[in-house]
Amino acid sequence: MPSLLPPLVASLPPGLIKTLLAMWLFALGSAVGSFLNVVIHRLPAGMSLSRPGSHCPKCKHPIRWYDNVPVLGWLWLRGRCRDCGASISPRYPIVEAVAGCVFLLIAAVEGFSGGANLPIRPEPVAGGLLVLPPSPGQLVGLVAYHLLLLSTLLAAAGIEYDGRSVPLRLFLPAAAAGTLAPLVWPHLHPVPAGPWLAGPPAGFADAAAGVAAGAALGLAVWPAVGRERRAGFLAAAACVGLFLGWQAVVAIVVAVLAVQIAAGLLGRLRNAPAVELPTTWLAVATLAWILAWEPILARWPL
Repeated sequence: MPSLLPPLVASLPPGLIKTLLAMWLFALGSAVGSFLNVVIHRLPAGMSLSRPGSHCPKCKHPIRWYDNVPVLGWLWLRGRCRDCGASISPRYPIVEAVAGCVFLLIAAVEGFSGGANLPIRPEPVAGGLLVLPPSPGQLVGLVAYHLLLLSTLLAAAGIEYDGRSVPLRLFLPAAAAGTLAPLVWPHLHPVPAGPWLAGPPAGFADAAAGVAAGAALGLAVWPAVGRERRAGFLAAAACVGLFLGWQAVVAIVVAVLAVQIAAGLLGRLRNAPAVELPTTWLAVATLAWILAWEPILARWPL
């Protein structure tokens, strides 16, 4: 059975366990996605994230709790306000569903596989390096750590999709967690900046090298990114480096640059505006990297 399950749950039939876990993870992720919808709408406008509560943007009537169920509420109302009948953008259930799928995917591929998709961080000991698979507690930390990063990038992608500049304050919670957590738990960085450090100095070195690489690459690709999207992309790239390390952010930003250039060339060939979604490509590439981290490094060591 999955390594993260407590004994009482593990005594249930395997099929039931998997079904319940899948439902819970999707529900948790979609609830986070519902909050991200609030962030996407309100943060760029400088509005409070907590007041007023969820309401129809047209008639301002508060949304009833039973209509505010992620994904299902929008489907039940057929995409319209119960009070005034105004259309509600399908962006809301899409963000909730995407967040739910990301939570389910990361937990399944990373958590319940025992971290099979992740490199194993070597720990320096007397006479060499010790390589041990992550413990169940470490896996929980890694799943939560990566979900925080991906949730932040999903919010940034939603703001970018709406055609607005990504506020730098969006990244503050992730920046705080990404800086402080590895000082206590260096295992949150499966690939260290260097194999010679341990404990808090290792966490600090990993974070500093990742932020520096992400920021430098974010600046380097500015010519390929629209002016209004540059600051948000730079902050997002620095955040990816902070969480995943300099090796990962180098590969991810190079992939994003290739997609951005290809989109620009395709737009010119079709005489159409180029698709300017660099932070969205960054979010997709980051998710792909986390899911296939170990196989990628096995084939192309960094």
